[in-house]
Amino acid sequence: MPRNLLAAVMMSALLAMLLSFLPSIRSNNPNAVPTFRQNQPLVLTKQNVVDLFTFLPTHYNIKRVKWEEQSIYVDLLVSENQPALLEQAYRDFYLLVHQALALTKNVQQLNFRLMEEPVDQPAKLLVAISAKRPLQEGEPIDPNDLPAIKSYVESSFQVRIDPFFHENISP
Repeated sequence: MPRNLLAAVMMSALLAMLLSFLPSIRSNNPNAVPTFRQNQPLVLTKQNVVDLFTFLPTHYNIKRVKWEEQSIYVDLLVSENQPALLEQAYRDFYLLVHQALALTKNVQQLNFRLMEEPVDQPAKLLVAISAKRPLQEGEPIDPNDLPAIKSYVESSFQVRIDPFFHENISP
């Protein structure tokens, strides 16, 4: 019995030593992708612009995404019977800005609109915000690390709020 235990320990040690050399083995396959590598910023095109927003959890529904001349145009829609919260609109906007600037390298501007769509009428603009890529490259602040997102967005970006929205905004 002790011989079997000793043999098992020796085999385990030998196997562990051999497995420690695996990360240094290089592949000759040019299509092989390393498991651990630094993420490269995405180059946005008309073909992959929707991919950037596919898994983004926004509070309001995304109605339209358009990519044109290094600018992204995003329209979010709130239904007539849904409360429109300015704080939530700012959070959605900043989440979109964070994704667009942190994950891409060719987006220079993001234009955001929150619109209300009444039944049998054209959509009304509630909030429009524009963000430009800063001249100095740096990591944008994570949306979860902003304690006062309203004051940050209003001081950092061009914000236009429709007067009608102020009167009818939910508390």
